[in-house]
Amino acid sequence: MLSLIADVNEVLMKELEENTIEQIRTLLNYLEQTDLLKNKEILRCLDVIAREYGGEVVDKN
Repeated sequence: MLSLIADVNEVLMKELEENTIEQIRTLLNYLEQTDLLKNKEILRCLDVIAREYGGEVVDKN
């Protein structure tokens, strides 16, 4: 029973992560298209988000 609950929880978390990523992508695209954020600012925002999860955004330009 606990294994089933863990599996369901894992699936729900994956769906939540995918939904969150899509929402962030949509918001950043909107902000860029309306000139409210520039590419450098978008990279900075993504880096802040990534660092919350133990990663970082690397700007290769």
